[in-house]
Amino acid sequence: MVSVQFILAIGENNQLDEIHKKNSDINAQIDSVNSDINNYQSQISDLQKTKDELSPKLDAAQEALNAKQPKIDAATQDLQNAQKDLGEATSTNEQFTLPQSYIDYVTGKSTDWDTAKNDLQEAAASHTYPFTAGDASDTVYDDPSALSDSDSKRLSLYVKNLIDSINSQVGSQGNLTVTDGSLAYAKRYTQEYQNSNYVFRKYNAIKSASSIMGLDEYAVTGYDIAANRQVTGWSQVATNGYVHTYYDYGTTNMSEITKAAFDLVTQQLADPSNYKNITDSNGYFSVAVTTQDDKFYVCLLTINPSGLPNSFGTKEVLPVSKEEIATKEDTVKKAQTTLDQVKNDASAEQSTYDQLQSQNQELDQQISDLHAKINDGQNSINGLRSQIEDDTFAKADVKQAVVALSQAQFVAQMAATKVQNAEASLNAAQSILSSAKQDATLATNELDKEESDLNNVKQKLQAAQQAYDSASKAQSDASKNVDYLKQQLETAKKKLAHAKAELVLAQTKQNTDNKQNQGSSDNKQNQGDSDNKQKSDNSNTKKDANNSKSSSSTTGKKTTTKKKTTKKATKKTTKKTTKKATTKKKSTTKAIKKTNKKKTPKKAAKKLTKKTIKKSSKKAKSTKKATKKKVAKKVKKAKKVVVASSKFTSLKGSKKAFVGKWKKAKSVSGYQVRYSMASSMKKAKTKSTKATKLKVSGLKSEKKYYVQLRSYRKLSGKTYYSAWTKAKTVKTR
Repeated sequence: MVSVQFILAIGENNQLDEIHKKNSDINAQIDSVNSDINNYQSQISDLQKTKDELSPKLDAAQEALNAKQPKIDAATQDLQNAQKDLGEATSTNEQFTLPQSYIDYVTGKSTDWDTAKNDLQEAAASHTYPFTAGDASDTVYDDPSALSDSDSKRLSLYVKNLIDSINSQVGSQGNLTVTDGSLAYAKRYTQEYQNSNYVFRKYNAIKSASSIMGLDEYAVTGYDIAANRQVTGWSQVATNGYVHTYYDYGTTNMSEITKAAFDLVTQQLADPSNYKNITDSNGYFSVAVTTQDDKFYVCLLTINPSGLPNSFGTKEVLPVSKEEIATKEDTVKKAQTTLDQVKNDASAEQSTYDQLQSQNQELDQQISDLHAKINDGQNSINGLRSQIEDDTFAKADVKQAVVALSQAQFVAQMAATKVQNAEASLNAAQSILSSAKQDATLATNELDKEESDLNNVKQKLQAAQQAYDSASKAQSDASKNVDYLKQQLETAKKKLAHAKAELVLAQTKQNTDNKQNQGSSDNKQNQGDSDNKQKSDNSNTKKDANNSKSSSSTTGKKTTTKKKTTKKATKKTTKKTTKKATTKKKSTTKAIKKTNKKKTPKKAAKKLTKKTIKKSSKKAKSTKKATKKKVAKKVKKAKKVVVASSKFTSLKGSKKAFVGKWKKAKSVSGYQVRYSMASSMKKAKTKSTKATKLKVSGLKSEKKYYVQLRSYRKLSGKTYYSAWTKAKTVKTR
């Protein structure tokens, strides 16, 4: 058993050496990665020096370009203003060519409405609008109902010219006139509509606007159409049992409003019961724009000219003449020529600046790539460090196993000593028994020789028999003492088994990183082996005790037989022989009493054994608990999730917006882009997407924005993020 304990202790030390070797290899890898990081940092330092040398040149080129930039900006602004004036002037000259099948139906030459309607819808779908999305005259509104007076005038003239072109093709006598009074009515209608909470808001707005301007509400006719607004977000709030929805809106362009007006006219034309609302309309005319929830509405308002109050403005609002349009076109050409000349004068400075800026961006990219490598190296080092095993607990386990082994050896030696002492006591008892047998033999011989002294011999034989019985009892007590000492030896064996279990627990603890469940099972199996061995040892002890009882029973039978024989011989004893036998009996009785004084410490040994087993079990439980805690800690530490990062490959500004592109990162669920006008990213807004491209609109024009990017990954119901990239700047147009 001791040899097995030594072998297990040696195995524990070998495992400790393996841990040290593994940790040494990991530290070597960490040193290698640290060397690479130092190399990257050195390269960054060199690139930064080059960038610092380039910075004064770039600043000088920027100053040279800035010196000519005011002229470029002024020329650009003049061109934009001229283009806007020209666009506003030409955008009202709308012409829509009706299909011949539709003209024939309206004029009564055909009754085929289905063909006329289909041809009309195809013509409307292929129509080109004079309002071009994104041009200088395409005004952008946060609230479509807040049209400027000039755009309200443009919209009304656009629809009037559209209806006039339709009437001219079908030979209609309808005549619509845009006046200053009709434009004022459209503005008042919009205000009343926006302030109304009624369900039928259009009819309530007509009634209120007519009342304010002194008109008969039945003199006004309105047709409207709904179009979707750009919704960026929404929320719902419950108040007094009612759920209110609140929206966050994007922007609406003038070209979108104009398209909705065109769709309203063609929608009326495509209805056989309503097309005469367009072709036969007469009176003063205007167009109003309103909003409600996530829609905006375009409404055509026609006012009967009869019975109007004197305060109503009847001065006709005319579109821009052809001569004025020609003048505006010349202005645009001159502004374009001036801008081209100014840009040509600054081409050398621009080329120098662009070249230096490109070099600077390339250096920034190289530095960014090296920083990414450094981050990867740091992550690699953290991963390697997490693999280093702590040998403190392993050393403690080995030390405890060695101490337990020493204690088990000491207990075994003490038990062996007690066994030797018990065997010596047994030998002494056997010697006394042998002496008693010799005395009995002498007494028998004397009885044979002195038959005449029967009474004395009888007494002598009785004394000898008592001495023999006492010696037999002493022998039995000594045998019991030996049996008990054997039990102590078995207890010592149990302690050795517990020491073995502790060593097995220590061994299992070293393998918990790779075999957590198997390590727990091994501890239970080793403990079970120890318990089975203990039961086997107890069984052997019981067998020894039974054998001892059997031996004692046999001795008793022999003594009874001898006693019957002695009774026959006692009749021939003498007084002298009886005195000698009596003396022998006293000495034998003293020896037996002396032997019986050696009491067996049975209760103390039993108490010591239970205490030792309890202590060993308690130690095994605490070791198992510490092992589980350590495993849980390592598992928890291993759950750290690293999300791959990305970086912008392109970041360009556009009209009140910017577009960002970036590289695709491995094993990510999506990306987040945040932007702010402050370099500190204060009040930053964040957009999420799964693509590698994102357009952010609804921004302020001619403003500088700081933009950052990061990746995220969704795992087991949780979201993990990478670090934000270094902020890049972009300027909107």
